[in-house]
Amino acid sequence: MKNLSRMLGGFYLLLFLSGCLSIGSGPLSNSIAIPSGKFNVKHKLPRGFCLDQSANNSTGLRATLVVTNCIEVNNGDKLYFSRRPVDTIVNITFTQSSVPKKISQKKYLSEIAEKIEFKKFTAAVSKKKLIYGEKKLQNKFFYVNFQMVSASKRKKFVRKYFFLVDNKVVVMTIVSFQQPRKSTYSSFESFIKKLSKT
Repeated sequence: MKNLSRMLGGFYLLLFLSGCLSIGSGPLSNSIAIPSGKFNVKHKLPRGFCLDQSANNSTGLRATLVVTNCIEVNNGDKLYFSRRPVDTIVNITFTQSSVPKKISQKKYLSEIAEKIEFKKFTAAVSKKKLIYGEKKLQNKFFYVNFQMVSASKRKKFVRKYFFLVDNKVVVMTIVSFQQPRKSTYSSFESFIKKLSKT
């Protein structure tokens, strides 16, 4: 157990800081490609959301995909995706942190759940106030749910999901600028379950 705790400590900062907002102006796509063995497997995003290909970024430790609101447009000749007013931004961060073979994925997620402290989410944004929320461990993922209030009283509704793809930790951060719909969370939870099978 001590070894597991030490291992988790090494990438906590990465997990907490993943999900920084970023919006680009490049092409949109309604799917993302996930490496699976020697190939990439495409997964369709929930309806109303697109990958913003110009906003993606990566380092040696992580790769973050930025997903934002979009709408499908039919101009008669072909279908394409267009931007619409943004009310939700989703960052999906794939890390290089692998789960040791001797530890079950559920045990690994439960250890993350046990160690997470809400106050650490404001470590890099001291001008924002954190409204404490909830932590919940499900079969395929663990999430934390909370609100951030800026000095100008603007609210952000934040939910961070922690799950595993190809035995590596993935963090999905959903930031909404108005009260999020339950259907948004349920559609992304279904999406997480599909990714977890990759």
